[in-house]
Amino acid sequence: MPCAVTTHLKNMKIHVNGEQKKVRPNLNVYELLATLELNPTQAGIAVAVDREVIPKTKWQATELREGSDVEIIRAVQGG
Repeated sequence: MPCAVTTHLKNMKIHVNGEQKKVRPNLNVYELLATLELNPTQAGIAVAVDREVIPKTKWQATELREGSDVEIIRAVQGG
């Protein structure tokens, strides 16, 4: 019977809107949004990492690091 090899990747800690989250290493902004059940293709979402606004066109290329401070802002309609 083949033996399954399990690799343990250490989760990294980041802050999202002031709350500490544990996420997998090498996660990018686009994947983070999907992990948080936000649709990354939806209009009205802005993201800043370590106080730098990240253009939507660079979300997939922007990897988060241990200790990254992420702010996610969503526009909502009101009346």
